[in-house]
Amino acid sequence: MANVPNLVVAGDPDVARKLRETGRFPVVFDAASATELRDLSKSGRVGAPAAFMFAPGFTEDVPGAGVSVLANGLAGGGFTVLVHAFFAERGDAFDARVRVTGRRLRLSELLAVFGVPERPSGPSAARRRTRAPGVPASRPAVSPNGWPGPRPESGPAALAAAAPAPARGRVVAVASAKGGVGKTSTTVNLSVLAAKHLRASGRPGSVALVDTNFQQADVARYLNLESPTILDLLRDTGTLSPSTVRNHLAQLPEVGLYALLGPPDAVNADPALINSALYKRVLAVLRQEFGLVFIDTPVAELYHTTFTDLVLPEADAILVLVEPDRVTLEAARSWLKAITMPRHFHGGGVDPEKVSLVLNRARADVECGPEDVMDLMPGWRFVGMIPEDRAWTRAVNNRRVNALRADPELDAALREILRAVTADPVFDDAASAPPANGRGGRVRRLLGR
Repeated sequence: MANVPNLVVAGDPDVARKLRETGRFPVVFDAASATELRDLSKSGRVGAPAAFMFAPGFTEDVPGAGVSVLANGLAGGGFTVLVHAFFAERGDAFDARVRVTGRRLRLSELLAVFGVPERPSGPSAARRRTRAPGVPASRPAVSPNGWPGPRPESGPAALAAAAPAPARGRVVAVASAKGGVGKTSTTVNLSVLAAKHLRASGRPGSVALVDTNFQQADVARYLNLESPTILDLLRDTGTLSPSTVRNHLAQLPEVGLYALLGPPDAVNADPALINSALYKRVLAVLRQEFGLVFIDTPVAELYHTTFTDLVLPEADAILVLVEPDRVTLEAARSWLKAITMPRHFHGGGVDPEKVSLVLNRARADVECGPEDVMDLMPGWRFVGMIPEDRAWTRAVNNRRVNALRADPELDAALREILRAVTADPVFDDAASAPPANGRGGRVRRLLGR
């Protein structure tokens, strides 16, 4: 039994007893509460390898040591962790490595979850097999109250219950170090334009937009959509599989954009339920399902958990939006310095190659154009600018998606940014063509071309 783990069953002594009676584990411990689990850990009796399972009877009697904290910490340490769906249904968010179960497990299935190999068949093996009196050998029940969970090898299992699929989608986060610079409207318009052109090129449904600014959640207003939202996803009794996530994405069918909307109001934006851990699990699914995933973010703060736990480590590209004024440029410069400092200097440890600058609301009549941006932000990649545009402003004020009928100049500006962060040739076609009515001349002048 060298590879079979020591097992800790938290919250269900009957399951612990039945698993102990199988004789398949080196040792099976029973812990009724967080206090007992802590004492067991301190005793040093749980040697490696080890696995843990949490049932609804577990008592969370240690402050700051709820099931989600314990399970996520153990999974992060490389242990196998199985959690009853009860905890997810009440709103706990679990790491993708935690196996969240949803229906009755047979004993053989439970053993398989913990990597216990099947015993060889034959008369001698049958004589050695131990089972509880009255439990049929063909379909043994593990617990009278039905310790639930899907088969790990089939069915709509939790995302975490299977080996993670290779990441496919490219994640682009749009951030700003200061509020009011047009971050959300830019994210929405980039997403809509990307979806529209990918659909026209024969790649419909390739773009998803995630609103992680859940305290404000303005994406729904810009798209003129109301549901479903991330709250509906939380309330679903299923698990975070590709099908359940897709069922809770709002759609803009005219362009083929999918969106995970934030909660409908601030009252429902409870960070205990909606947080970076949840978004990280959702993002893992979206990477498998979509070629391009945009993230709208809160105002950038070095110690904001949405950034430290989600945006900075998960985004493949970070577009930092600035306006033509020195206040936003200085704020961006300070934030970028902080996030790209090494972690041992208390920085974010982000690769500077991930970061690109976009100048929003650029104007020819202010003394802060692209050249000034590059002078004030030396060493950072400048990928484009979005000109000041009355139609854009009207669309923002009216909560309309301007990119659905983008002005040629705006279309060219957004394509230029998309081409820079995706390297997708689909954005090359019209981006290099001169806009109609000669309006591209002002853009070229601003860019010094």
